[in-house]
Amino acid sequence: MGGRTRWWLFGTGGVVILAVAVFAIVRMSTPDLVPVAPVNTGGVTIAGQLTMTQTGPAVSAHLTISADRAATLRQLVVRVRDEAGGAHDFPALANVAVSTTPRELVFNGELTTPGTYTYYLAYQLTGDWVSLPPWQTIAIR
Repeated sequence: MGGRTRWWLFGTGGVVILAVAVFAIVRMSTPDLVPVAPVNTGGVTIAGQLTMTQTGPAVSAHLTISADRAATLRQLVVRVRDEAGGAHDFPALANVAVSTTPRELVFNGELTTPGTYTYYLAYQLTGDWVSLPPWQTIAIR
């Protein structure tokens, strides 16, 4: 009878060791979950429509902009890049108030060299600049 008890204890110990090994393997193969906070927590959401018109070398960017709440943008600019990546940004506006009511703004600049230019809206609320898609193009002839 003592032999059976020993085999039973060994068998139970084997099951426990096997269960610990399986748990360890499963635990090692499962990545830890990392809590993720929402991106831009407390930030403002900006929406806009940007179009360009050309009259000779003069180019006007027409912007309709709104936000999900009232905010003041430290800077607002229409960024323009030529095919080689050269910057031809329009003069930036400072301290632009935005709200849920759409606001229309016009930026004026010149693009004297023929070619295709990419343009987009960018703003600075507190620190870093934020670029807003879509990146659109205009062909200057």
